[in-house]
Amino acid sequence: MLAAIRFLLPAVAALSLAACVSMPAPTYQPSVDISDALLKSEVTQMQVAAFGAAPGVENNSLSVRGSRLTTGSDGTYAGYLREALVNELKAGGRYDGDSDVRISGTLTHNELNGAGIKIGTALVGARFQVERDDAMVYDKALQTAHEWESSFVGAIAIPAAFDNYATAVQKLLLELLTDPDFLEATRERSP
Repeated sequence: MLAAIRFLLPAVAALSLAACVSMPAPTYQPSVDISDALLKSEVTQMQVAAFGAAPGVENNSLSVRGSRLTTGSDGTYAGYLREALVNELKAGGRYDGDSDVRISGTLTHNELNGAGIKIGTALVGARFQVERDDAMVYDKALQTAHEWESSFVGAIAIPAAFDNYATAVQKLLLELLTDPDFLEATRERSP
């Protein structure tokens, strides 16, 4: 019996650990739900201006069990959020880099927790602002929480956490792009 425990203990320990790695976030994929909502909406075409991060918000790297998730073409999570929004607007036929309607944002929450034995969590939030003809027409802070099934085994939990970060961002953008106040502020005007 003692020999079996001596054999199993290192095996369990080895399975629960994963090598510390640094991985880029998965490429953001537009949501069918968001594209459908944009196509059915009466919002005008928009451009996406600069995004930044509030003081104290992790904007460069998130850690899950010693492994790091890095992101954004500019190396920031604010950049990742901006790129995701551009992708969603393009997929929904609502992006125009020269539009007089500009969306900007500030990342206000950015947390990723894959340490749970059964559940992983992410909390992503941002303050979004919309200017139309140089006048502020929308200014709202939104945040979303996301949970997924995790594992005691790091080799399963770490990639799951990294993959689910993109889902949390997708949920935040769905909240923004279906917000009645946002839809009103960005409604297409009659000529």
